[in-house]
Amino acid sequence: MIEDAAESPPSPEGVRLAERREDLVWWATWAGLILCFIGLIDGLMMALKKTVADCPDGTSFPEGATNFDCYVHPQAGVGIAIGVFSVVLGILVVFSSIVARASSGVHPQSP
Repeated sequence: MIEDAAESPPSPEGVRLAERREDLVWWATWAGLILCFIGLIDGLMMALKKTVADCPDGTSFPEGATNFDCYVHPQAGVGIAIGVFSVVLGILVVFSSIVARASSGVHPQSP
């Protein structure tokens, strides 16, 4: 008798509410992934930005070189950290979305 009560079909209002919640989860997932992608691009741009610096004494250049500039990447560490943090947050967003959709409460009715 208890099993019959637990398997009662969900009400139409409950199904509509669960579908709205699932739509909200999808929108939040995409918004989170887009923001993580923007953070990844920003981190990579910071890491790859280079500036001209004074060459240290004893710097040797290949024969036939015409450009005798030395470059440094002053924000490389911060940029790499932001990129890695964005990837980790993206993974967290995807896992959270999977958990939220799994616990949304909408279960297909068996025939």
